[in-house]
Amino acid sequence: MARTSRRGFLRLTGLLAAVRGSPQGTYETHAKGIRILPGAWRPHYPWEHIAWISPPWPSQDYVWLDFPEAIFTSQGLLFLSHVNPPFPTVFHDLPPVAWRRAADGISYERKLPNGISFGGSVSKAGETVVTLELHLSNGAKEPLKNITLQTCAFLRAIREFGDYTRANKYVHLAKTGWLPLSAPIPEGAAGPYRVGWRTSGRPVADLPVAVVVSNQAARLMAMTWGTGTISMVANPNHPCVHADPKFKDLAPGEAASIHGKLIFFEGKLEDFDFSKY
Repeated sequence: MARTSRRGFLRLTGLLAAVRGSPQGTYETHAKGIRILPGAWRPHYPWEHIAWISPPWPSQDYVWLDFPEAIFTSQGLLFLSHVNPPFPTVFHDLPPVAWRRAADGISYERKLPNGISFGGSVSKAGETVVTLELHLSNGAKEPLKNITLQTCAFLRAIREFGDYTRANKYVHLAKTGWLPLSAPIPEGAAGPYRVGWRTSGRPVADLPVAVVVSNQAARLMAMTWGTGTISMVANPNHPCVHADPKFKDLAPGEAASIHGKLIFFEGKLEDFDFSKY
């Protein structure tokens, strides 16, 4: 191995110090600003629709949005982004559908074999907000009722939100304020929005939003479908957080759309004012 002179060593040390102090920053701080990209979670299920979304602050990590994870209806489970044997779907092994890119985000359209079609878009709407849109058209001959969806924000790939726990995920109750999903729901709590899986959850929350807080700094991500939200829930084993929406009943030939948001906020949870969004 070649020996380095003392002068060479000092010169190399100076160069390293200059790089560390470079105004260009480091690998961890170089990438910043919301980025929305076509993604993948389980490529062995090629019909999934996954959007990768980065936070606005410096980060190399992404939220993986399963969009949607599932569509439950009176005509059965029309779509599931993966295979889960206890939940059989009406259609199996659907073909992949590519995302379409636009200047502010991505979108897709899918038509099912029975004539029902759905699609969605994920778009940047400012420095700290991502807008979500899903639409559904009933091209079948029968009415489509009891339409509830699961939209999963998978957090394993964004380390500051990726703790395997419910303790960093919150909902808001009228009398108690922000409550971690790991805590018991107080007796007598009531509100228009459910906490739990879709229609099985208890209607206790007064705000239609699920929040996950960072383990690195005072900041958070919030997910909502506004008044179209049916429930909020978290699965610590993935880990993930949901704000899950619903559609109105659709007669044959009828269509509808719903709108939601992912909100990134820098500050303490108690300073997060959901009404501003």
